[in-house]
Amino acid sequence: MKRFFSSSDPKLLFTRRAFLIAGAQAAGGALILGRLGYLGIFRSPHYRTLADGNRVKLHILLPRRGIIYDRHGQELAGNISSYRLTIVPAQIDNLPASLSHISQLLNLDLKDSKNILKDLKKHPKFTPYILKQHLTWEEVCKIEVNLPELPGVEIEAGYQRFYLDAEPFAHLIGYVQAPSDKDDVDERLAPLSDYRIGKVGIEKSFQNTLQGVAGYKEVEVNAKRQIIRERKKHESQNGQQLNLSISAPLQKFVYERLQQVESASVVVMDILTGEILSLVSSPSYDTNLFVNGIPKKNWNALQKSPYRALTNKAIHGLYEPGSTFKMAVLLAGLESGRVDPNFQTFCQGYIEVANHRFHCVCRGGHGLVDLRRALQVSCDIYFYEIAQKIGVEILTKMARDLGFGAKTGIEMPAERSGLVPSKLWKLEKHNQRWHIGDTILLSIGQGPILGTPLQLAQMMGRLLTGKYILPTLKKRTVSKLPIFSSYSFNPSYLAMIKDGIDAVINETSGTAYHARINVPGWEMGGKTGTAQVRRITKLERETRILRNEELAWKERDHALFVGYAPVHHPRYVTAVVVEHGGWGSVVAAPIGRDALLKTQELMVS
Repeated sequence: MKRFFSSSDPKLLFTRRAFLIAGAQAAGGALILGRLGYLGIFRSPHYRTLADGNRVKLHILLPRRGIIYDRHGQELAGNISSYRLTIVPAQIDNLPASLSHISQLLNLDLKDSKNILKDLKKHPKFTPYILKQHLTWEEVCKIEVNLPELPGVEIEAGYQRFYLDAEPFAHLIGYVQAPSDKDDVDERLAPLSDYRIGKVGIEKSFQNTLQGVAGYKEVEVNAKRQIIRERKKHESQNGQQLNLSISAPLQKFVYERLQQVESASVVVMDILTGEILSLVSSPSYDTNLFVNGIPKKNWNALQKSPYRALTNKAIHGLYEPGSTFKMAVLLAGLESGRVDPNFQTFCQGYIEVANHRFHCVCRGGHGLVDLRRALQVSCDIYFYEIAQKIGVEILTKMARDLGFGAKTGIEMPAERSGLVPSKLWKLEKHNQRWHIGDTILLSIGQGPILGTPLQLAQMMGRLLTGKYILPTLKKRTVSKLPIFSSYSFNPSYLAMIKDGIDAVINETSGTAYHARINVPGWEMGGKTGTAQVRRITKLERETRILRNEELAWKERDHALFVGYAPVHHPRYVTAVVVEHGGWGSVVAAPIGRDALLKTQELMVS
């Protein structure tokens, strides 16, 4: 017996060990079955959700961007169908072979495949990678026929922004682009290859209106990420349309007119409504190049342009107003009570102030000059005298009342305020005292006073109406015409100024008589201006002042003009600035005439 149960017996040892192992296995099996029962009964909703997360995918549905129209209903910015080729790297066994096949179908440069492979190493494997944008219909057909041989390859249909007559409207409408890391956008939308946001112009300032609301759809996919069925769908809401106050025919006409000069800007405004009818900056560019990323070659060319093709000069360009500012000086003098409407002075071509000689535009002098003639022939001496009578404080207050030194509030990004100098400004900016010479230069719109073409148009509107005109790019309806507040300006003073600038254009001795409109009832009035960009030396004064055409382009004077029409019933105003164009009467006034004539033709018809 003792031997039988001896632990040294190999058979007995094997039997006991097997018993223990079997018991352990049975216990483990019971635990597993219990756990499975628990998971199956109590935790099944949780794991069903996880499973759904693996096989149910959320596709964002981008809305179509709102269409932009001009005041006549002409489309300026819309959307066109677009096809692109995408691949999902995780679904492709042999990427180089697939890329080679696609390259042969689409006649692509095989060298690009190496760059694509490099990009794909950084790209998420399960996220579609765009191989080519804007496929032609022939290319779409070639790919579709070969799709069975190209797993992980797909043609996606969508829409992209398209600008009609892009160049005339470039600075106004702006363009859309893919968002950058600096842009504040929805995180769900940012990674989408089709997602675009307004970057400049109207596209940017009305981004929220135009972009719409994204939708989504839930789709069920298999292990190969092929769509099995659609589970749920929430349609996107397309962006709202936008009706601008701009007249497309006028905009295109003005743009073509500006091709005769190197660099310029024109604004045309309806002073009854404040509507901007034309806002052009030249030279321009093709905004369609920016939608999918402008080629480096084109970008460098725009950046290097000496004519600042990318700058919207109408709201971002700052210029000395030159003699166009004389109307503001005259009104300041009259309203202050320090200048009598009958004030006269004798112009001999210069005056001496504080041991310094200030010259008139007419070197030989204009002789005896009154208010009306001072505007008609643009006599500098007359305004030098007014400046000394009223001082800089009265002068700068009028400048601000007429819109200088503050943004107009137009619905555009990047508008600049300009500058109205003062004693305090000079002290803080240059640590220098204000001198009488500064006031005298200010009286002819020279020195540090700066404004935009839009501000010049606004000034003209306020001088003609005596009302606080505010420009807008939104089309107004007859039932929603604005009620602009009125200034306390004396109407008789405004009438005197209007009579003087009527004479500038329509009387033979006026500085812009050659630029007049000869159509009865459509005549215009206006004021020319020339802003110096370099100081004329004493030697030149004593010998011969160089003509603009003898100077390098960037050293030539700016040519300016502000005008209105019809002359007896003002409705439309224009402001023209031709950078380094020379004399305002010679270069800018004819452009203003053509713009106002075309405006009346279009708006009457």
